[in-house]
Amino acid sequence: MIRLHLRARGVPAFAAGLLVVAALVATAMRFLATRPFFDPVEARTPVLAVGPLLAAMLLGPTLAGADEWLERGVPVPWRLIRTGHLAAAVTITAGLLALAGHGDAALIRNTLGCVGLVAAGAALIGTRLAWLPVLAYVCAVYAAAPPLDGGPAQIWAWPVQPSTAPLAWWPVLAVFTAGTALYVLRGARADGA
Repeated sequence: MIRLHLRARGVPAFAAGLLVVAALVATAMRFLATRPFFDPVEARTPVLAVGPLLAAMLLGPTLAGADEWLERGVPVPWRLIRTGHLAAAVTITAGLLALAGHGDAALIRNTLGCVGLVAAGAALIGTRLAWLPVLAYVCAVYAAAPPLDGGPAQIWAWPVQPSTAPLAWWPVLAVFTAGTALYVLRGARADGA
């Protein structure tokens, strides 16, 4: 049943895409670390923002099956399955990106935040467009965030903050908790609903 569940939700394609994203993160981090003319903190900002964004966007379609109405009619513990699915996906994604990014905790933090936004998007607008809120937010923050000054911008500009920004973790944990709870309790919005 687990293999059928994973295949029906497109997890093999997600896994292949995640490996590509992890390879891109590792390559970009290695390139930036070997260039002496880059600021070591600010040069990694695009990788810290885009890597988790791409991984979370790939995760979106796996949060619902081909026919959500049909799945809801089957008497199985969907809340438990959704929790396990999301927990496994976020653990593997954050771990793989952190490994590719030389253990940078900002990749873990941003993965949690991006996955929380995608999970909330899946529950509210469906998996077809679940990627849209996280893409809009990360792009807007990347374009509008002030220079890294350690001020209160850490709270709303968490996708572009370094791993040493302590305030950036609080909104991420709130977004991840809210998005996960919304997705686990409601499931993905069925197409045509």
